[in-house]
Amino acid sequence: MSANKITLAYAEDERWFREPMVEMLVESGFDVIGAFSDGRELLTFSENCSTLPDLFLTDLRMPKLNGLELTKEILKKWPHAKVIVLTSEIENFYIEEAKKAGAVCFLHKIIDYKNIKHALLCVFR
Repeated sequence: MSANKITLAYAEDERWFREPMVEMLVESGFDVIGAFSDGRELLTFSENCSTLPDLFLTDLRMPKLNGLELTKEILKKWPHAKVIVLTSEIENFYIEEAKKAGAVCFLHKIIDYKNIKHALLCVFR
């Protein structure tokens, strides 16, 4: 963790959601070390990063490498990583698939920013 801030890398293909989310995270005290439009970009960044982020936050549905595939790839390379899946999907199937992939938390985009911040802090601790 850098300078007592929780570091976070984030993959979300919808720019209209990604940019305000990053703004909220930074305003809430997180250090967003990377925000990417797909899972492949986040994975490539992480492979070349000298220090991994404390948390990985990913959308479920994205081009090139979706959130479930990204979660599996991250945990294959770094088994102790903490991956949180954030999505608008509400089907229990997706929650179960995220858990099977190794995600430590599954959050719905429809919850407010305050609850997202709280959930991320809980996962980190």
